[in-house]
Amino acid sequence: MSTNFKKIALAAVAHPDDIELMMGGTLILLGRAGWELHYLNIANGSCGTADQSRDKIVAQRLEEARAAAESVEAHFHPPLVNDFEVLYTLPLLARLAAVVREVQPSLMLLPSPQDYMEDHMNASRLMVSAGFVRGMTNFTSEPPRTPYDAPLA
Repeated sequence: MSTNFKKIALAAVAHPDDIELMMGGTLILLGRAGWELHYLNIANGSCGTADQSRDKIVAQRLEEARAAAESVEAHFHPPLVNDFEVLYTLPLLARLAAVVREVQPSLMLLPSPQDYMEDHMNASRLMVSAGFVRGMTNFTSEPPRTPYDAPLA
């Protein structure tokens, strides 16, 4: 392994609880192995209730997500959009590219690109693209972050 290899893992999913349900065990094991962990729910959980107001559920899900990240000693990155707004758009890709460029992960844990829910599939597609453009100097992230070119799995 190269001496420049950084043990940094970014778990990025659509909604609160997706990390815990899809890849929580892997994230815990990486942490135990000495990896720096990062935790990102792209959406805020705004539709994750049948009986609470939007503002109340968003605040509750944010608190839960922060606590989950803290429990595995992961750096928490706040959500960017509402549920069902995880759409493959250039503005959202630019925001996610900024996160990837800032974190500089060597490993990303993502949902499957084939899933029952569009938000999950789009989260996967967006993050693969964000990883792909991480080193492209002519792709502008939002906010602007310096491109980097290092191995990413």
